[in-house]
Amino acid sequence: MEVPSIFLNRILAEAAKKGASDLHLLVGSSPMIRRGSELVVLAGEEIVTAELLNKIIETILEPAELTKFKEQREIVLVKNLAANFRFRVNIFQQKDLPALTFHYIPAIIKSLADLNLPSVTHNFALAISGLLVVAGPYSSGRTTTIAALIEEINQAASKSIITLEDPIEFLFVSKKSIIAQRQIGRDVRTFSQGLDYCLREDVDAVYVSEISREEEFAAAAPLILELAAGNCLVIWEINADSSVKALERILSAVSQKFSFESASYNLTDILLGVITQKLMPRRGGGLALAVEILLNNSAVKSLIREGKFYQLESIMQTSRGEGMISLAKSIEQLVQAGEVRPEDAKK
Repeated sequence: MEVPSIFLNRILAEAAKKGASDLHLLVGSSPMIRRGSELVVLAGEEIVTAELLNKIIETILEPAELTKFKEQREIVLVKNLAANFRFRVNIFQQKDLPALTFHYIPAIIKSLADLNLPSVTHNFALAISGLLVVAGPYSSGRTTTIAALIEEINQAASKSIITLEDPIEFLFVSKKSIIAQRQIGRDVRTFSQGLDYCLREDVDAVYVSEISREEEFAAAAPLILELAAGNCLVIWEINADSSVKALERILSAVSQKFSFESASYNLTDILLGVITQKLMPRRGGGLALAVEILLNNSAVKSLIREGKFYQLESIMQTSRGEGMISLAKSIEQLVQAGEVRPEDAKK
């Protein structure tokens, strides 16, 4: 059998050559890669065995990480592999067997212009304080957009920036700003502890990555609103497929501590906007980005405070002159431009 470390480096390099974003290793299946929206078999490779995956896991995990995996049966972390390429690695159990996925993290941080994001997104990077929510499902490009926003601040302004990430994905080099990246579980125990620190320190901008555990989300949400109410810009990554669902999730968490009325007023007082993303199959290959932009104008404030979230869609449709756009309209534009097939737009 091929040495596990050599096998892993070889197939990761092969996946990179083929332009894959992800590699999947599952016992009883051939290695599979994701190119654009399609999962395809990595040709010429043998069926993956449990013995091989267990040896790979033992090779890439440090002792403390291996202990955590054995206790929790899953672990997500970032590793430099295959000639120093950076990957987000998800190791988990299925059918009492190990499984691994590797997601490639580009070394170069793209700009907002490179990502073809609406011009209004540049304004968020100029904000001195307030809350920006970046939402979308898994693999919708949320962290890529947030990295572009942070890098724009880093290049243009002298700010103290702290990131709270689980795990750290993109690596920043301080330019005009100074950037401290803290990994949950390694550099700080919890998101709440990291936010408490930020509330007591000289910080201009904070990025909070996705908080997957609901109890931790509920504990962190009031602290995030408190931080954004001060002289600090907070960029919060949330797993939600619409602006409405992201806002409802925040208010549900904050309402566990405060009344809905108090929570909604606190949120609307500091909310800058919500960016919601969806990646779709591009005609001819690759992925196209659909983006929803909700800005916190007076009409949006009133609807949130009244709990009329179902009306926010119509506000986005009638406020396009301000830079708002619904996800449905963004997808429609991609279809009209010939970038996305009509049948893919309905998925």
